[in-house]
Amino acid sequence: MARRSDSTASSTIVAPADRESGPAGGESRPAPSAGAGARHADTSKTGWWRLRTWRRDVEVLARVRAALENLPDDDSDVEAAAANGLAARARASGNGKASEHATVTGKVAAGTEAPGDSPGSERAAVSGPERGDPAGAQQATATEPEAAAASGDGTDAGIAAIRRTFASVAAAGDAAVGYFYAQLFVRDPKLRNLFPPAMDEQRDRLFHALARIIETLTSPEDLAAYLKQLGRDHRKYSVEPAMYETVGAALIATLRSFAGEDFTPAAREAWEETYAAASALMIRSAEEDGAAAPAHWSAEVVDIARHSDSIAVLTIAPDEPLRYEPGQHVTVQTPRWPHVWRPYSIACRPREDGLVRLHVKAVSGGWVSNALVHHTEPGDELILGPAMGTMKLGSAGNRNVLLVAGGTGLSPLKAIAEQAVKDSGRHPGRQIFLFYGVRCRTELYDLRDLWRLSDACAGFRLTPVMSDDPAFDGMQGNVGRVAARYMPDKDCEAYVAGPVSMVRETLRVLTKAGIARDRIHYDDALLAAGKRVGTGT
Repeated sequence: MARRSDSTASSTIVAPADRESGPAGGESRPAPSAGAGARHADTSKTGWWRLRTWRRDVEVLARVRAALENLPDDDSDVEAAAANGLAARARASGNGKASEHATVTGKVAAGTEAPGDSPGSERAAVSGPERGDPAGAQQATATEPEAAAASGDGTDAGIAAIRRTFASVAAAGDAAVGYFYAQLFVRDPKLRNLFPPAMDEQRDRLFHALARIIETLTSPEDLAAYLKQLGRDHRKYSVEPAMYETVGAALIATLRSFAGEDFTPAAREAWEETYAAASALMIRSAEEDGAAAPAHWSAEVVDIARHSDSIAVLTIAPDEPLRYEPGQHVTVQTPRWPHVWRPYSIACRPREDGLVRLHVKAVSGGWVSNALVHHTEPGDELILGPAMGTMKLGSAGNRNVLLVAGGTGLSPLKAIAEQAVKDSGRHPGRQIFLFYGVRCRTELYDLRDLWRLSDACAGFRLTPVMSDDPAFDGMQGNVGRVAARYMPDKDCEAYVAGPVSMVRETLRVLTKAGIARDRIHYDDALLAAGKRVGTGT
């Protein structure tokens, strides 16, 4: 499990690398740009991502997902892949330390060869002729039906290699991530300015983002929605389409260097096809959002209520309307830490006065969380990113609602509860059960607002649960297990937020208790990132 500490919100999903396949053996050559003439100029202005469609990109993701699900779960394959990657790194020993140093310091000179690259080989093969050349997009169009036919039962060799190559690179840990960022900053040193001064926490983001596709994807449609949200979120960094191509080139170079013999031509093609679809979804979403909303919001803190030495509830006034749905989160940047963003769930339904509330728990060593809890006062300015997340109330319909919160995981579930209470007139008879788990009574907060909800709606039931308070005269024990035992019915719609271990345990016990897996909702993007699900740190 990932460390529970602050981590940046920068994403590492990549764009495609436009190229033509070379001879068997994995070599590639740049797609020709000479002679392209007017066609090249026109499509360069159009953008390769506009030549693709949402449906086509989702079909690519669906094919990859189906193939991954059909693969046998053989741990020996993963171990062999990791061994191959380690052997490849042993043959190229000495690059890892230099790469890691370049990544941490960001002092990579423009014009320096990318670590591990032979002159003009990988870099030329991956980056293609010119940024914006649509050759790669046209190639993807031509090969998709062939790939679908070749996959047959959904287990073609390229997609099978995705799992093995990912396992190899993940096994390399910091060395692979350091190599990736060194490759990235060598190719475009200006990208270093998009990242925080200290890169230690940022390094884990690469594999969290990849794991979001390889391991935690619930459906291609869900992933497409997640990628579109990331594309909108990237606007706050002033990310341009060409930057996706640079990140894609760095990722391919990293896979090639660390996956060893598993990084076959088929594996490369599968990775590039998948990320072409992913980056196209993100770029198009950013362009669409640019016509309707700002890239980020300035916001004033109008009130802060500190409930203990480590927990605060901030009331914030964005300078422009912020669209969101109950259950979603926003990223926050403070003046104390430029370029450092942290996700925090919004703790209220959309209000008529436009104010939003955030629940923040200060974490030891957490840059933003400590700044918000201990060094923020009314009148201070913050910067907010767009709303993200797929945990929303709309899917509940007329079914009863079960909310299971751990600690400050209360934040998004309180917003959902407020919306459910507001909608109670349209859903007569629907009951709302909130199980609110903490270790001891002193950690309970926001109870006054919760009791107000109970007074306003006869169908709302609040149950505090203590896990380590023997003198408490109410419910005691594991909040997930208590909720599974006293849930309203097996057909209810369930929502879970809190520490990662608590969320995973609750998902398991609720499923075992009979609630269908597709009716248990949580913020799987935060879960994949190893965060406290439902609130930032």
